[in-house]
Amino acid sequence: MVRSAVTEAGGEAKIVRPRGEEINPCLGCFDCWVKTPGICIQTRDCANNIAAMQMNSDAVIYISKITWGSYSYDIKSFLDRCIPNIMPFFYVVNGEMRHKMRYKKFPYIISIGYGAKTEREKTTFENLAKRNALNLMPPKYFVFSIDSSSNSSNNSAPAQSAAAVMESLKNVLVNEVNK
Repeated sequence: MVRSAVTEAGGEAKIVRPRGEEINPCLGCFDCWVKTPGICIQTRDCANNIAAMQMNSDAVIYISKITWGSYSYDIKSFLDRCIPNIMPFFYVVNGEMRHKMRYKKFPYIISIGYGAKTEREKTTFENLAKRNALNLMPPKYFVFSIDSSSNSSNNSAPAQSAAAVMESLKNVLVNEVNK
């Protein structure tokens, strides 16, 4: 469904399915910031290749089962290894601390979560996805939830059917990313 939404919006989709067990955990060594800027020293997994693909894209779409209000293990494993794409230095934006950008452009970030068991879990995921996106400084970010619940929470969009989310995704791609 996502591939169709992307191609219908005039984009090219490259589907990458990271498997958490195939991605080494971040060592927290910060060599990617100071010794090998922009590149993780761990090279025996797919994280550096996926991170490079991400930085050469106009938009990145994270699709994740919502697990305890967070990303799935697979997506979280990859996101932990994305810190080479930002700088170790900070500055303040709208009263909040942010990392400086390593590159001139960062792709739009679109997070799609599904399977939240409660409204609170959905809201937690949406807030987490927003905070992660803000730290990466994309031109814009979007968060959608596919869920059987139609209740909306404070500052969050109501969960939508998969078809409605795909339509919203196409609209974002056409009106934001591809303009």
